[in-house]
Amino acid sequence: MEVLHLVVDCPTLCSVWHTLEQALASTSNSRIMQLHGSFQDFRQGDESVTQFLQKAKALFDELAAARRPISLADFNLYVFHSLHREFKDLVTSLVTKAEPLPYADLRSHLLTHEFIHKSSHFSMGSAAIHAPLLPTLNIPHSTLISHHQPAA
Repeated sequence: MEVLHLVVDCPTLCSVWHTLEQALASTSNSRIMQLHGSFQDFRQGDESVTQFLQKAKALFDELAAARRPISLADFNLYVFHSLHREFKDLVTSLVTKAEPLPYADLRSHLLTHEFIHKSSHFSMGSAAIHAPLLPTLNIPHSTLISHHQPAA
């Protein structure tokens, strides 16, 4: 959220803090409804997981600052509902957990899934020769056998 325009004319740090607190911690019903509406309309779109989660966390934090926090379970639900379809299998797995995921864990799961999904698309669409994950030794079979036979 861009806030510079709110504080550009504030002469002191105290007035900056007071201005931001009033602007961002508004507890008016219209502000609360707007924030909840933003969450309900929230979609990942073309954004990366990082960009998407930053915006979701900003909405979560704004509701908390307005003294109307949503539960972690509701936050998880909003995020799950807003993700691309490619996350369907992961979401199915995550919603079965006994406790809602803290932000850091949720972020970690989603970033890992995004990385794996992008890697699999790249490898399926790429005509390049793929190097093995581990180095291999090109030692002739006869050399291996001769080193392991007892000396005569």
